[in-house]
Amino acid sequence: MPPRLQNKIAVITGSSSGIGRATALAFASEGASLICSDITETPRSEYATDTSPSTSTVAAAHALGAKALFVKCDTTSSTDIQALIQTAVKEYGRIDIMVNNAGISVETGEHGSRPVWEYEEAAFERTVDVNIKGVFLGTKYASRQMVGQEPGESGDRGWIINLSSVYGLRGTSGIGKFFRSIFVLFGYATVYEYTES
Repeated sequence: MPPRLQNKIAVITGSSSGIGRATALAFASEGASLICSDITETPRSEYATDTSPSTSTVAAAHALGAKALFVKCDTTSSTDIQALIQTAVKEYGRIDIMVNNAGISVETGEHGSRPVWEYEEAAFERTVDVNIKGVFLGTKYASRQMVGQEPGESGDRGWIINLSSVYGLRGTSGIGKFFRSIFVLFGYATVYEYTES
């Protein structure tokens, strides 16, 4: 039986480390060709999901026999997202899968956990930009490409996968802004529907 994603083209944001890297390598092992994107190609060791966290995701995908390339992309930038999609189409001719994986939680980093009256507006805005706007832009420009392309072998024009966190369903103390941004993603995914006219 051929690999499940043979001849599929996948774009994955936030793919240098963590869940994005694991997703990219799983897709590569199933035969997908990849466009890996992140703000840096270097994996972050604190988010290692495999035994070779110092190897780039693209190099690890190549070792699995997959086609892959890296595109630097800040998902909060419309220009960067459009360039990401255009690069995928230029390289492979289409996009079959868009994985909006990039996300942050400033509460677990330098900002730290704080009560709302001490929360910095810049930290809130950064969380919303990456976790909500980034998914919106990825969905917008990938779906624009998908609706205009011919159906694939299975009859569909493409799939969009928006990753989130269990904290979108149930929060915990100290990560309020992250929780709120993830809750919005659950709502977005629930109400977003494309119907062909």
